[in-house]
Amino acid sequence: MTDQLLIAACVAPYVVVLATFLLIEKNKQNKQNKQMHIHEQTAKKIDALIEKTKGKFFTLTFIKQDGTLRTINGKDKYNRLIVGTGSPATDALKAKGYKNAVNRNRETWVSFMPEKVVEFKCGAIHETF
Repeated sequence: MTDQLLIAACVAPYVVVLATFLLIEKNKQNKQNKQMHIHEQTAKKIDALIEKTKGKFFTLTFIKQDGTLRTINGKDKYNRLIVGTGSPATDALKAKGYKNAVNRNRETWVSFMPEKVVEFKCGAIHETF
């Protein structure tokens, strides 16, 4: 009986640590799932806003990877300016969740993360995130 108590006393701290670790991991996973859901909702909202423009130019302000703001006057489908789309580099960006738009002012395309969008304007459409 004393051997069983000794074993239980030695194992108990490990069980507590393991249970705590599993609880922390479960909370991390829930937080990641929540962030992914927010990302998906934002991406769908940006897609819907771009769809509402019906091919018109729109103004998009977003936070670049280096933390600075960038504003473009662009379109989602302006094929004469989109050189290089469909390449492995652009396909890799799309796979990571980036969206593409054409920057009319620089005559080049731009990739942005939907959750980094700060403002979207096109005619009567004006959304701030």
